[in-house]
Amino acid sequence: MRGADSTPMFHFLSQKRLQSRGFSSGQKRRKLQDTAWTEMLRSGWQVSGLLFLGFALLVSLWILVSASPGSLFSGNRFQTVVVVSVIAATLVVHWHVSLPHTFRQNSRISLILIVILLQLMLVKLSEYVAEEFAPGGGFRFLVEPYIFAPVVVSLLVGRRHGTFAVVYSSLFGAMTVEKTEAFPFIIFSMICGFVAIYLTNNVRRRSRLVMAGAYSGIACVLLATTLGQIQWPPFTAPSAEWILVAKQILAAVLVSSLTAVLVSGLLPVLEATFRITTDVSWIELADLNHPLLKQMTIEAPGTYHHSLVVATLAETAAEAIGASAVMCRVCSYFHDIGKMKKPGYFIENVADGHNPHDDLTPSMSALVVMAHVKDGVDLAIKHKMNEAVINVIREHHGTSLVRFFYHRALKQREEIERQVAEGKAHEEDVPDVKEESFRYPGPKPKTRESAIISLADSVESASRSLQKPTPKKIDELIDDIFKDRLNDGQLDDAALTLADLATIKKSFATTLRSMMHSRIEYPKLEESGEKSKAKTQTRKLIPPGTPSTKPGTESAPAAKHE
Repeated sequence: MRGADSTPMFHFLSQKRLQSRGFSSGQKRRKLQDTAWTEMLRSGWQVSGLLFLGFALLVSLWILVSASPGSLFSGNRFQTVVVVSVIAATLVVHWHVSLPHTFRQNSRISLILIVILLQLMLVKLSEYVAEEFAPGGGFRFLVEPYIFAPVVVSLLVGRRHGTFAVVYSSLFGAMTVEKTEAFPFIIFSMICGFVAIYLTNNVRRRSRLVMAGAYSGIACVLLATTLGQIQWPPFTAPSAEWILVAKQILAAVLVSSLTAVLVSGLLPVLEATFRITTDVSWIELADLNHPLLKQMTIEAPGTYHHSLVVATLAETAAEAIGASAVMCRVCSYFHDIGKMKKPGYFIENVADGHNPHDDLTPSMSALVVMAHVKDGVDLAIKHKMNEAVINVIREHHGTSLVRFFYHRALKQREEIERQVAEGKAHEEDVPDVKEESFRYPGPKPKTRESAIISLADSVESASRSLQKPTPKKIDELIDDIFKDRLNDGQLDDAALTLADLATIKKSFATTLRSMMHSRIEYPKLEESGEKSKAKTQTRKLIPPGTPSTKPGTESAPAAKHE
């Protein structure tokens, strides 16, 4: 025990010794903490079991406390608890079978269960408001916030998860209303909820979210008209009846719109609490005025331009396969920020002149190049960037091989071995070239978006070497890169199918062809006779009395079009 306690002390002293000799900066690299305890909280079955058990107990308690006197199971507490437990168990099995990838994420489980509970509370609140301000009836099913849970879950987790919120919030909510109102409540809740899920597809602006709420209110009005909740009077009816219908329509549309506004206001809080980023927030993060990006334009302009091109490639490909396009764009902006530590060691930032890698051994060059991943993670954590961006920075090279310097090291070893054979060098001079020393530390891309950015990064970098690019050369280049990544196992952990890869390749080829299209080469006026003839024709076109240019100046030759 004493030895274990003394180990950090000796490590600290050794670091101080290295620092005093100039071999250490004394700084520690930032890293995300990940322990067994945090892993259990994140995905442990013990925690998820407690969450579902607590959810069933809270729903049972809420129904017992808030249910109307004439509800389905009023007066029978045991029956209420049993029915709630059965429905909760159905939710668990349904979720586990249909969406197993989020079933193991306790943060997602907590979010969905909490939102369903909030929906049940809002239902009772709206019921109280309807009875308080319209005791005569007619507004009961028009002022329910049916779209709250579906919209929140759809935006934060996904539309398929939004259907869970619709179905189970409808079932639990029906247990709190009168028996005669249970079936109409389920119909209203499910139809309005599914309409809201459909309307909130690819919402990127908060104004679009409010519009979706208004349209959901109109759908509620149409449904109420069909079921007879809104009874349209004849044209000859008294104005009081038409005023009542107008109030009912206004109430339905207004409540749905206000619910959407409430969701819009709660989104930042829920995103920060559950560490989720929606498309609405990704759009806000896609601001090129971020301090790191502005710094990159000055210190590594080539890398900045490379990142913009990668963003275009990745975004277009993500749209083609249904991945998060705006996430790909934002993460592409920041995937190479680590190059700002040593920008001159990366080819896109090397101007015509000396290449610093000419003074380094291949192994040292590989270390410098691979370090940009860790440096990028360090900068991202320092600037408190989104976790998804940090993951993309860490994964965008996977465990791939720094092939150029690896082959250079092999050639150097072959040359030294030849010198040993000729007696011009010793066997101790032969370097030990290991492939794992030239591979990035990883991990491999784990999401579709991360894999798309990884492929776009490689394709864009390789496309710079194409001389006189043609569609055939571009297609062959993309095919070679994709085959190499597949054979190297870099896409094993990403949820991409072969059909997705084919679509991504087609998207990359189309985008690159549009960027690298051939241009018309305009002839130059080389002979002096042609130049003087052109000037003479130009003078003829100038009307008399036109002021001439300043003395001593001449018209500049036409710039070459690009």
